[in-house]
Amino acid sequence: MADEKQEEAALAEFEAKQPAQTGNKDVWLFLIIVDVVFLCVFGFFLYKNLSARLLAPADPAEIAAAVEEVAPAPEVEEVVEVAPAPAAEPQAPVVAPEPEKKAEPAQPAPQAEPAQPAEKKESILIKTNPKSKFRQVTFRYYGEGQKVAVVSGFTMAKPRALTKKNGYWETTLAIAPGSYKFLYVVDGEQITDPYSEQKDGRSVLVVK
Repeated sequence: MADEKQEEAALAEFEAKQPAQTGNKDVWLFLIIVDVVFLCVFGFFLYKNLSARLLAPADPAEIAAAVEEVAPAPEVEEVVEVAPAPAAEPQAPVVAPEPEKKAEPAQPAPQAEPAQPAEKKESILIKTNPKSKFRQVTFRYYGEGQKVAVVSGFTMAKPRALTKKNGYWETTLAIAPGSYKFLYVVDGEQITDPYSEQKDGRSVLVVK
């Protein structure tokens, strides 16, 4: 009988403790659920904030600056770098080249053209060097003057001085193949080469 009473007392004590333990478990379960919900809400707002920053549209001013069109650079002719010569300063009155004298034919002939000795002068001499892509171009100016220079794209738009020879002025430059326009500067006045082809008021040089 004593053992039965002890067992009943133990069972009663166990049953008395059961509601308290169940209540504690419910409290912990509720706290865990609250923590999970809080973490979910915090993660959602964090993701929304980061997404707004990463996916925000760029500043229109920055986009306009990035895609601003740049004006194309003017096309320039291929040139050879040469040492710039000082600009010719006028020191004496300009002497115009003597006009060409046309020889009259001995007998009148409608189809015969008068002889022009000036056309026989070679004002441009071109030499090819197989070891270089540049050509040795010699300019000769037949005329009077105190200072003579040649100017073009291959001189970087700066006059290149000619040296006085026997009856003409001369200089030799290394020029890449191409088509160029040039002028002579005689005592500060720009003139064309009377022995070369003319175009747009300038002499034409073709280097092959």
